Amino acid sequence: MTGDSSSHGPAVDNQPQPPPAAGAAPDVPKESARSILFQFVLFPLAVVLIGVAIFLLFGVLATEEHSIPDYVNQIRSGSAHERWQAAYQLSKSLKRGEAKRYPDLAPQIAALYVAAQHDDPKVRRYLGMVLGNLGDRRATAVLLEGLNDRDPETRLFAILALAQIRDPASLPRLMAMTRDEEPDVRKTAAFALGESGLRGGIPALVAACEDPVADVRWNAAIALSRFGDRSAIPVLRQMLDRRSFSRIPGVREDQIEDAMIEAMAPYARLNGGAAVPDLERIATSDPSLRIRAAAKTAVGLAGVPK
Repeated sequence: MTGDSSSHGPAVDNQPQPPPAAGAAPDVPKESARSILFQFVLFPLAVVLIGVAIFLLFGVLATEEHSIPDYVNQIRSGSAHERWQAAYQLSKSLKRGEAKRYPDLAPQIAALYVAAQHDDPKVRRYLGMVLGNLGDRRATAVLLEGLNDRDPETRLFAILALAQIRDPASLPRLMAMTRDEEPDVRKTAAFALGESGLRGGIPALVAACEDPVADVRWNAAIALSRFGDRSAIPVLRQMLDRRSFSRIPGVREDQIEDAMIEAMAPYARLNGGAAVPDLERIATSDPSLRIRAAAKTAVGLAGVPK
């Protein structure tokens, strides 16, 4: 629910999320095993299972047979369905480190990103993921343009990609987006500023700690904690108070626990010994065993033996 370590996405409430540089799951092909089972519900179950197994087997083989140039060619000239799937598969391939063999890949993907402005939005979203994974500053300009995309999720993907690239040239726009009219944009921009490691974004994060939307405040506080900025302490302490979640409609218990746990370590490190009474209270009285265990660990981070 929160996001502020390198492996997490932005802090979230019950609203849909983008996928993180740092932080949301990409769309998956609609032809999933579940949809196949529904389509063939009148057939014997054994036949269905065999069909699903064959479908998955050929899907794996097709993925293994495609190289990065193959995916690039599919994005460039494939059908609408093939283009977004190729972009998604390309983002997965890059996570396996395959891009090292293609040092000029970023300009090619950037050109495809620009060309996909009027394509299925998923193509641009996944190409944004690819550019973020590449971490090549030659993509900064097209991603900054992507912040103006008509598709809201594409804009969020562009923000997260810029966070991964960590180009100081993106800092003014990311800071400005912490003041956007859309809460999802503001909280994602706050997360991105923390992920980027660009200290110039601290003033925008301090201001975002006063945002009327809890998610935005929480992302800003977690991001500030990454810079060691004590301005985050009041909001982090609020995140440790279960009562603060009562004003968020539809929030689930697992989301509450995720947010509290995400705030504990930053709160302990920034507030030191002053954090101990709060953490000890949580460690002895919170109804969740998971929360109590995390609080005990956080006490040690505050410099006091557990």
